[in-house]
Amino acid sequence: MTSANDNHETILVVDDEAVVLSLVASILKDGGYAVLCARNGEEAVQIASRHEGSIDLVLTDIVMPGMNGGELVRQLLLLKSEIHVLYMSGYTKYAVVSQGVLESVNSFIWKPFSPSTLLLKVREVLNSPPGNA
Repeated sequence: MTSANDNHETILVVDDEAVVLSLVASILKDGGYAVLCARNGEEAVQIASRHEGSIDLVLTDIVMPGMNGGELVRQLLLLKSEIHVLYMSGYTKYAVVSQGVLESVNSFIWKPFSPSTLLLKVREVLNSPPGNA
């Protein structure tokens, strides 16, 4: 298993719920990742366009006010084509499918999740080909 010190990737976490955003960021930082946080899709696009280094993974909620996770990923892939994608949601499968994302997603995690489940899923996605949304 990878130790926290082996992780060097940068992850952009996007969630409109402040508590979830903070908790996920904390888990990832404890796992050794550099973390950028955004409260919505628009803010995430701004952060990604200004960030000079690489962003290896976007971990985004699917159902958010304004820009949903699927639209966010489409915009981020235009900016950073090598980005990995991991979607998350606490909504029902029906609500997620209605956002037009789930049927095309290989990388997905349902909320709530444990810290170890999140870290394992993040590593799995980072080890897969980028842009696999």
